[in-house]
Amino acid sequence: MDAIAVIINKMAKNSANAILYLDGLKSANISYILYETIPKNLPATIKKCIEKHKIILVGGGDGTIRTAAHYCAYTSVILGVIPLGTLNHFAKELDLPSDVKEIVVSLKKFHTIKIDLAAVNDIIFINNSSIGFYPKFADKRDQYTKSYNKWLSYIPGFIKSFKKHPAFTLTVKSKSLDLSLHTSFLMVSNNVYSYQFPATIKRENFQKALLGLYYFKEGKIQLFKIIQSIFYNKNLFEKFQSKHPIEIHFNNEKEIKISVDGDTIKTKTPLHYRTLSRSLTLLKSSS
Repeated sequence: MDAIAVIINKMAKNSANAILYLDGLKSANISYILYETIPKNLPATIKKCIEKHKIILVGGGDGTIRTAAHYCAYTSVILGVIPLGTLNHFAKELDLPSDVKEIVVSLKKFHTIKIDLAAVNDIIFINNSSIGFYPKFADKRDQYTKSYNKWLSYIPGFIKSFKKHPAFTLTVKSKSLDLSLHTSFLMVSNNVYSYQFPATIKRENFQKALLGLYYFKEGKIQLFKIIQSIFYNKNLFEKFQSKHPIEIHFNNEKEIKISVDGDTIKTKTPLHYRTLSRSLTLLKSSS
């Protein structure tokens, strides 16, 4: 096996655990070249590794993996995930090898899978992209992270965003949809989420080339509306799926802040969402 690339985001929540994976690769006699980087330099590092390596292991959270997927899409590179983030939704949903023993077995047996990605205005994402409440929350969370532990920053970030977040008048269009909405929460996902009691939201399949669409039906998210929905069994959220591209047109905004896999990005409107079928090759569990 040629030397693989191991890229570690030094700013990832659990980046200190990277040494466990590096020691495990060394013990298994798997040759690697280590690239330690920070988020600002991550794209350049990934592009350099794509030119030199057939297999790239990337250590970080979902934002780091999203960046790697953006550049590895539609290439022959095999991408492996070292879950060093706070939540690691992507690795958990796909049941990717999570400890070094599993990663070593997958590397030696060469177990891979091709999955779909999605894109908004040509920005690729692995999980979801949203407008309104979540980008506001992500910004507030990141502000508080400078002073608090990332987990603790979720609480004041959520409270601040709940009190004040934008609502948009917009139109959702696709071959099978034409919706006019006033909403403070709209999300598009790479394939479709399902809910499992009591509190699990996940995707069972990453190969159906579908976009999931979810939105809050009644303007701004307010606590009393949520309470009403619980006691009166009123569904405040709507869900659709589409195998066709989705366009979101805004009445007033020419530029908007969106979230992609937890990170916030400014982009021009309208928003053009599409699925990228079987566009990424991943290292998968051997089971």
